[in-house]
Amino acid sequence: MNSAGRDFQSGKLWSLWDMLQSYHPIYEIALALQKLRSAASLRMTSTYSSRREVDDLDAAELKGILEKIQQECPPLRLMQPAEIANSIIGRPTPETYRELNVELTHLSESLSRELKKAAVFCIHPERKDYFEQDALFGPEVSAAFPSCERDIRKAGSCYALEQEDACVHHLMLVLERGLNTLAVKVGVPYQRTNWQNIIDQVASKLKSMPRGTERDFYLEVNAQFGFLKDAYRNHSEHVRDDYYDMLNALSILNHVRSFMQELAKGGLAE
Repeated sequence: MNSAGRDFQSGKLWSLWDMLQSYHPIYEIALALQKLRSAASLRMTSTYSSRREVDDLDAAELKGILEKIQQECPPLRLMQPAEIANSIIGRPTPETYRELNVELTHLSESLSRELKKAAVFCIHPERKDYFEQDALFGPEVSAAFPSCERDIRKAGSCYALEQEDACVHHLMLVLERGLNTLAVKVGVPYQRTNWQNIIDQVASKLKSMPRGTERDFYLEVNAQFGFLKDAYRNHSEHVRDDYYDMLNALSILNHVRSFMQELAKGGLAE
């Protein structure tokens, strides 16, 4: 498959098949470069004069390689080979095979250096669906808490990449936005206020609220925030020697997702 038009994005999850499809043209370019370099070197042996002019077929082959480099390298962010190709195309075709060999060597070494700079990461198939998911908590949460989108996505990606502590940190930011939404709903200011103060003020406000299902829901939600603060938030936001493992991170992720879904289902929204 031609990779022209593909946008090779840092941090984007690519399958091995994606990588093979996208880099296959680069592999073909490397082979073509080596083949033409071998031909040029052969013509520089004692059998052939080093001043022998480059024939039309080899000149056409060079042009084709340069055009492929211009087309295939920029989408993969292999900019140096593309710049060298642009420079060669802008000059007259090399007159001798010695000159041709110099240009091909420069191109080949540049391509090799650029490819060695690139790196790819592997995600276990069981965690692939957590990576870069904007709606990991479901469409209802996305609609009710749009400001949480980034932290939800980051939490999933950190879990996928086995960054357990970072995963939990982003989950706590999601919860904090939920707590702030509850505070606004009952008329409690929350800017630069710690969780416990907000929870206490919300509980105080709810005492004067008329009895009913809405009040009961808010009481239950506020109590849950108190539990989550003690169970997860305090632990994750302070220096400790007992770090989260993948099972802990997944358990917390599932708990926070279920809780945020309950908030959205109960009508809380930003």
